[in-house]
Amino acid sequence: MRIGYLIDTNKGNYDQPLPGREDVAATLDAMIEEGILAERAGFHSLQVPDRHGRTESYFGSPLNLLTILARETQRVAIGAYCLVNTLYNPMHLAEQCAIIDNLSRGRLYMTWGRGYHAGYWGQFGIPQQRQLGRFRDNVRVIEKALLAKGERFDWDSDFYQVRNGLLSPDCYQQPRFPFWGGGQLPQAIERCGEYAEAWTCDQFPILPAVWEQQAGAYRAAARAHGKRPFVVLMRDGWVADSFEQAAAQFGTHYVAEMRFYCEQGILAHHPQFDTPDKITAESAREHIVIGTPAQCRERLEWYHEVLGVDYFTFRPRMVTGPSFEATRDQILRFGEEVVQPLHRKYPPIDHPAIPQACRW
Repeated sequence: MRIGYLIDTNKGNYDQPLPGREDVAATLDAMIEEGILAERAGFHSLQVPDRHGRTESYFGSPLNLLTILARETQRVAIGAYCLVNTLYNPMHLAEQCAIIDNLSRGRLYMTWGRGYHAGYWGQFGIPQQRQLGRFRDNVRVIEKALLAKGERFDWDSDFYQVRNGLLSPDCYQQPRFPFWGGGQLPQAIERCGEYAEAWTCDQFPILPAVWEQQAGAYRAAARAHGKRPFVVLMRDGWVADSFEQAAAQFGTHYVAEMRFYCEQGILAHHPQFDTPDKITAESAREHIVIGTPAQCRERLEWYHEVLGVDYFTFRPRMVTGPSFEATRDQILRFGEEVVQPLHRKYPPIDHPAIPQACRW
């Protein structure tokens, strides 16, 4: 078991006024500082989301922040969680990822995703039709470029054309950096077993029966393609002296975030959370890593030992808060009292999903 840290690149409120330049500059600095501090606190990796065209989003493409983190950190794995491939030309992605992998001396992995936000595609004038085909083709072109090893190649499909293409420089890791797969719907989850070394599951509430079906389908697909399954689970949370204290500091922000997603229909399948009024810190308690250090460790171990989760992505700050100041204190405490004890308890992960340099 290992635990990574997600740097939420949203801040403020949904649809807030366009932030001013001083706010932007200070916020970008604070987000970079989160990553540096999370490494110092003992987290195993840093993850960065992909967000565009909204006033609460500050970093846009995860490639911006990952390039900075490649130079500002020394030990942690770094990667997108996740990058929306359908927004980008795959050769641009291959080039930029190769640079990040070299700057970090082989600590990069990338979570690829098709995307679901229509506004993102509209931002860049990308047709919403046939997005699955565009996504699959995008990943194939990236892999082709990474494995070409100095050989020029052509690619001609309905979505992308490459003429006499060459990836230079090559990535640091050989033959390529690890691919993680993003997916929350059954077919997307199964596809992760085909093109990726891991399946990532978002922070939403889990129904055990649905989990068993989805994780089982992924694991079967991975084995069918000659791969060892690797499951990554994102969880929100907060550590404090008691559950009540943690809920007071973090609960209102978590509830606001989940109610936003509920209004988008993302939680419609879950009978306990299918309307916003059902979502409270107490009702969602078993779906958050929250409470005392012992309670947080116990929850993570339950996911690991009962649901078979191999890796965690932890997020203590979301769009409305808590503040950067409170989050910095939380990073240090969660790292010292939750992350480090669990990392000492469980052996390092030796798996293709983890960059070789980060198998500690």
